[in-house]
Amino acid sequence: RKPAYPILKGFLHKVIEYFPSEETWLDGGAGTCGFMEAMLSIGRKVVGVELSDVRETTCGPLFKQGLVKQGPLHKIPYPDGSFDVVFSSEVLEHVPPHLAQASVDELVRCAKRTVFATISLRPSALDKPGKPPKVHLTVRPREWWEAKFANAQCVKDENAFRVFQQYGPDGKEISPHFFPFTCHSKLS
Repeated sequence: RKPAYPILKGFLHKVIEYFPSEETWLDGGAGTCGFMEAMLSIGRKVVGVELSDVRETTCGPLFKQGLVKQGPLHKIPYPDGSFDVVFSSEVLEHVPPHLAQASVDELVRCAKRTVFATISLRPSALDKPGKPPKVHLTVRPREWWEAKFANAQCVKDENAFRVFQQYGPDGKEISPHFFPFTCHSKLS
């Protein structure tokens, strides 16, 4: 199977170093559960939610342990403020535009304070030009996504952004595009 995106792109260790004492994690859009497995292997407490049928994927063993649940991002089946870090990598661009704000709101609802995401800002190579997208349903610029998080009472973590985001020789952001936020719980 293909490695989890944070492993494939080489930023998993940087995430772990940046959040050294954050114990409880939610993987919003667990995919193949590679991120979850990596976090569990270093003793972090992590659960996930994934739209696809997790019983039939490489997530099956974690599903049997109750660590990953099937469901959409706009209806995450975990309590408010449960996680030190809510992590979502290359997932939000797959959400239909009309569910983007609700999905961001749910990620934020589950976080104590920290939401750390990567979001693709370009069409998928699998989507055919001139046809409605089937893979990256919500390709929008950074500002559009940042506004969704601002609407959910989040502030961009400028320090984390400087640590993670890289730029090409032309000064433009290169993929992955990082979206780190500190969010203010509606509970506090």
